[in-house]
This record gives sequence, C-alpha cells and structure tokens, in this order.
Amino acid sequence: MYGMPSGMGPTGFDPSMFMLSGYLLGMLAGLIGIALVIGLLTLPVFFLVLFGVEQLAWLVAESTGMFAAKLILIMFRGLRRSPLRTSLTYIALFVLTFVLCMLYTILNFIAIATTEKEANFKAIVTHKTVIPSQMPRSHYETFKRQCRELPDGMRPAKGDDDVMAWTFFFGTTDPITKRPDGNLFLLGLEPRKVTNMIPGLDDLTPAEQDLLDTAIAEMERNPQAIILSKSRLKIMNLQVGQRIKVTGLSFKDLLLECDIVGELPDGKYEGLGFMNSAYLFQQLDAYQRDRLKSKTGDPHPMAEKCINLIWVKLPNKEAFERLSAMVNDTGKFNTPQVKLETESSGIGTWIESLKDILFGMKYVMSPAMVAIMCLVIANAISIGVRERRTEMAVLKVLGFQPRHVMVLVLGEAILVGLLAGEMSTLLAWFMIGSFKLQLAFFGAFFVPAKTLLYGPLLGAVVSIAGSLGPALSAKNVKVAEVFAKVA
Repeated sequence: MYGMPSGMGPTGFDPSMFMLSGYLLGMLAGLIGIALVIGLLTLPVFFLVLFGVEQLAWLVAESTGMFAAKLILIMFRGLRRSPLRTSLTYIALFVLTFVLCMLYTILNFIAIATTEKEANFKAIVTHKTVIPSQMPRSHYETFKRQCRELPDGMRPAKGDDDVMAWTFFFGTTDPITKRPDGNLFLLGLEPRKVTNMIPGLDDLTPAEQDLLDTAIAEMERNPQAIILSKSRLKIMNLQVGQRIKVTGLSFKDLLLECDIVGELPDGKYEGLGFMNSAYLFQQLDAYQRDRLKSKTGDPHPMAEKCINLIWVKLPNKEAFERLSAMVNDTGKFNTPQVKLETESSGIGTWIESLKDILFGMKYVMSPAMVAIMCLVIANAISIGVRERRTEMAVLKVLGFQPRHVMVLVLGEAILVGLLAGEMSTLLAWFMIGSFKLQLAFFGAFFVPAKTLLYGPLLGAVVSIAGSLGPALSAKNVKVAEVFAKVA
C-alpha cells in the first residue's frame, strides 16, 4: 500500500509488501500446479471438442466435396492418431497459456493503475521526506482549508466530502505471543466518505453495495465498529458481531475495543479492515489525559504523526496543478513539509520498489514461457512428421501439392494451440475470475475479458512459430527417397 512502511513495530507495517514477498515468489509454482490439475481435468473435454469439430468437418466434406474441408478432416485424424503426444502438447500449452494469462492480468492492472485519468482525478498528500509518511492531524484541517481557497471550478465538487485522511493502525489480539493469526491491520478513516473516496470500490454489485452501506452506517453510529475482509476473519477465526480487543503495535500502549459489524466485499482490501479514525483519535487524547492525571502530561508518541495519507478528488488536472502550487508555496506545511502527487504517480512510486520483479515478469518470465511453448510445439510436430514421412509421400503421390502438406502440418499445430489457448483463458475468466493479491489498492486481480481473444491468438501464433520448421521439412519430403527406404 502506498506510503506504508516496511517491517513491523512502532514505525508501522506494510502488509501488502509482506504478502507480495511471499506470494510473488511462490506464485509461479502455484499457478503451474493449478493449471496442470485443470489441464488434466479438461483433457476429456478437449478430445470431445476435437471429435465434435471433426464430425462437422466430415459432414461439410461429404456434402460439399470441398477440398479444404477434406484437408481439415485429415488434420483432425492426424491428431487422433497419437493421442498421448497430442495430450502432452495440449497440457503443456494449456499450462503455459494459463500462467501467461495470470501474468498479463497483473501487468494489465498495474498499467491501468499508473495511467492518469482525467475524470475522477485523485491526488495524494504525503510527508515530503519521511517514509512512512506521518503527518499531524492539524495538516488535515489545513489542507481542507487550502482546497476551499481554490478558484471556482477547481474546488472539490463535494467539498470536504472529497477530501479524506487515512491512518494506518497495526495491532494484535494476542499481545503476549503476537501470533501471525492474531495480527490485524486497520485503515482509520471517516466512514461516511468510504464509498466516495476509497479506491477500488466502484464496481460492487448491488448486493455488495447494500451490505457495505449497512456496515458504514453502523460505523457512523458506533465509533468502535470495524469492517474486516473475509480472509482476515477466517484467519483470525472471528465472526461478524464479535467484540475484540486490539493492542496497538504501531500505536504502542493503545488498547482498542472493536465491534466487528460487517465484511468487506470479496476481493477488496484482502487481509485488511476499516475502522473509524475518530475512535483512534479519542484514544490518543485519552492517553494524554491519563498522563496528565499521573502528572507527566506527555502525549502519545504517535499523536502528532497519526495521519499517513490525505486523499483529494479534484475536477481536473489543472485543479491539481493549482493546488500543488499552493501546497508547495505556502508556509503552512513547514512542520513537516508535504507533497501532493497524483494517485497514479503515488501508486507508481510505491510499485517502484517492485520494479525488478515486474521487469522479470514482463521481459524475462513471459518471453521465456512463449519460447518454451514454441519448443514444445516444435518437438511434438517434429516427432509426428518423422513418424509420418511415408504418409506424406503417399499424399504427394495422390496429388497433394507440397503446400498442402505444409498446411496440413501447420493446421494440426494451430488446432491444438487454438483449443488449448481458448480453453485455458475461458476457464481462467469464468472459473478463476480473479485471484487475491493485495497490491497497492487492489485486493484482487480480475482477469480481463480481452484474454478470451489473446489466449487462442497466442496459442495460434506460437503453434505457427513452433511448427514452421517441421512443416517445411514435411513439405520437402522426397517421394522417391521415402519409397526407396520402404522397399
């Protein structure tokens, strides 16, 4: 999550980086394992589709006598001739296409997140020099006043409702042993602004929106109310309706009593939760009052560092540039100084720490998998061509041209590639839909619909690339040489 610290303790905790470090390293092996199981399970479906299309080709060939239909029919029969080799080729292409589909999903979402949007333009205020960003509460009020001073047409459309502060609270329900399943990370915020300002909650179903609105209303009524993600509730073995005591780790010596009033929508802010920041601020003030009673009067160490991010929604980029100039030029934020950057820039800055992993996914892992797919196709088709040299020679004797033999070999590879690519992306889109991974403000990565086109297209392209060499070899089969060896 942007602006969140690395590590654990009084300075804070970065759950998204923690999840990424574990998930991304094991993601490839996990995806390959899942894809392999699914590929094996769908193998009968693959052969049923092959048989069905073969029957269609047979009907067309019988009714029309078209040479193209007969050629396609020969392709299908060639694939059925060696079911083991065809199965292995299909599974290999299925697995690699499935994994590439998942990698594309991650990279596509990141590209969208780091692209500037003219509509719904958001910006983020953070500490200018300190990571993690930590600012006093007074900065939030000062910033809201700065937004009100913008010229007409540049102010946030909904006034203060378009400005929102975040506070990161990391605690545990088990302060003695601090077991991982007792850890809890909460975003302190203003509940009434959640639907309007929280990124990633603009695509909820009506049912999800109703449940979230009900929970938000309860948070407004009861400052101690919290909403947790389903995965965190499961890990902590908690249920909606329970009251829990959370001991602060990032806010040392603070004890919060929280009522779980709802669940976050599935795939949103996985592993995290929302709390009412007003309750946290009340506890910070109570901490100082208790110290005053004991004649020390010291505020909590985090009292003047409890605002981590400030969000603002602006009508356009010109408004952002004007507000940024006001924030940078004014002396109101000197202690400490702050910076204003666009949402995409902020997320891009955070993702910068993952640039090596993302570079490897995009420019090393993905091309390597495409190359492996080409090698798999080339190996399978080469074996088939060597085994069927006599058949190729017979076809030429029967009047088939070298180009027809070449198309026959290429067609068999393309058929497997198209079916493997389409079936893997169909299953990824319909069955998987999304996979959970907390990155920036995304709790899940949703497989885009365009993969339904890219999957079979990728299968066809690598099939052509991998089978081109064997196809040229089949095209150049010498009839005399083949029959001389037979004789």
